[in-house]
Amino acid sequence: MKFYSFSTSENPTKAVIALHGYTGDINSMKPIAKMLNLKKTKWLIPEAPYKSPKKGYSWYYRDDKEKWKFKDSIKTISKVVQSAEREGFPKKKIYILGFSQGASITLEFLIRQNFSLGGIIPIAGFCTFKKKSKDKFSESNKKTRVLLIHGQNDEIVFPSESKKSYRILKSHDYLVSIKLFPTCHKIPLKARQIIQKFIYG
Repeated sequence: MKFYSFSTSENPTKAVIALHGYTGDINSMKPIAKMLNLKKTKWLIPEAPYKSPKKGYSWYYRDDKEKWKFKDSIKTISKVVQSAEREGFPKKKIYILGFSQGASITLEFLIRQNFSLGGIIPIAGFCTFKKKSKDKFSESNKKTRVLLIHGQNDEIVFPSESKKSYRILKSHDYLVSIKLFPTCHKIPLKARQIIQKFIYG
């Protein structure tokens, strides 16, 4: 597993795991971490485990039966969460922020855990699960707060995908909210204050 970490203060009180999008790598989320300007934060930025057929890395791969697989991605994120815990951060102080495909795997990770985190922030993402998915949506992770963010002008991943995620999670009683911004497929600068408030209150 390859990941990069740094702190914005000597005594960080929160840990944020940042997950890049499709074809990204370990460096992709560093500018985002800088832009969000979160004080007293430990950033952990892993690289997705699958090589993309184009360039960079992917959180998903397609098998011989044309089905999307992501088992190793769940393992990677789990190891990073455990790393944050070893550094002294309780789960309620750990957050996951994912962009695009990274947002999708963040949602997949959420519903498969038997514990809650401080929160997740899927940005410009999509969900691959359905409302009536079996063996998912454990009661043990329902205290994880969810902040969905999407650009209204996104033509790569349409904002309807985040709206769909909102409806599904809401129907399963997750603590979910959604914010739309007049931007395209990116992390909006105007979302900075909302993200800061979501993590630090």
